Amino acid sequence: EYYDQNPLSHLGFIVLREGEAQILTQLSSNAKAQKVALQSFSMLAAAKPKSGGEFSLQNGLEVAGRSLGHQPRHGSREIVVLFGALSTCDPGNLLTETLPRLQAANIRVSCFGLSAELYVCRKIAEETGGVMGVCLDKSHFRDWLLGGQCTPPPATATLDAGCEMVQMGFPTRTVGDVPTLVHATRDTKLLTRTAYLCPQCQAKAYELPTDCVVCGLKLVLAPHLARSFHHLFPVPAFHEVPLSVSIGKRNKAAAAANASTTNPMVTSSIGAMHVFKLDSGILAKSKEFDRACYACLKMIGTTLIGDVTTKISLKKGKISASKEKEEGEEVLRFQCPDCSNVFCADCDAYLHDTLHNCPGCLSKVAPT
Repeated sequence: EYYDQNPLSHLGFIVLREGEAQILTQLSSNAKAQKVALQSFSMLAAAKPKSGGEFSLQNGLEVAGRSLGHQPRHGSREIVVLFGALSTCDPGNLLTETLPRLQAANIRVSCFGLSAELYVCRKIAEETGGVMGVCLDKSHFRDWLLGGQCTPPPATATLDAGCEMVQMGFPTRTVGDVPTLVHATRDTKLLTRTAYLCPQCQAKAYELPTDCVVCGLKLVLAPHLARSFHHLFPVPAFHEVPLSVSIGKRNKAAAAANASTTNPMVTSSIGAMHVFKLDSGILAKSKEFDRACYACLKMIGTTLIGDVTTKISLKKGKISASKEKEEGEEVLRFQCPDCSNVFCADCDAYLHDTLHNCPGCLSKVAPT
């Protein structure tokens, strides 16, 4: 999932045990190599469950910092520390020796404790702009790791920041009748019929994205750039709008236009009562009703009369309706600050977490 959201990123693993820091995998964008290395290490750890030893945070940060020091400046440099120890045994002073070097290299450190929190971990995380967390359960660990660490941190403007051009190549996929040697990694070659040709040196790569072993050119595809692009221009956070607040005057005009039709009726389940007549061909558009989701066309906070158990009472000529809602159920409505379209809670989560685009903003026609 990390590579799915960050296809151009590099990831590496370092194991801290016996007071030492051992590099399990080098920084690379090869997801298969990372999985194989982690599976091999888990099998080795299961065979020797008592071979943990001392935990040295300083040695791990020093090794990780040296590996990240060679990365280009246009990318973010991050270290995520997952630990279960209650103390750290270091050869020197973390706060006076290692921390200044991390800050000078613009390396962000985040720590997550599986058992308890360490003060030195929180101090380093706060000083480098990272976050500190303690595991509550399995789902909390997954949410913290994938929800907060997969997304790159926001870019910070510095005085010495400059614009750098990143050279990339778009290789062509070739299929041969006879297997040929293809570069799988820098030290490994495979015999295969399918390969990707580097546009600069015509070397063959096994999978993408990767760096060309011969000329060092970064080889990517257009979908990789598209999936990395949304981190630079994220969808703005939508504003929550109560159902009792009408957005514009289009709601009254649309309701009056459809008042004489004989289509299904919907009523609001909370707050002030509103009755609409829906077109049988389509539910509703956000331009016509401010209670209709622009993405899925579902009426927000409304329910079709007759489809669910609804109590209707007439009091002083006014229609009121109440729906028996499930415990904990909430009706939320969100509005995009750019295009002013309305979305339901499910579509709001889908647009920000998966699609990374607002359909209302994309459908706007630029003036000619």
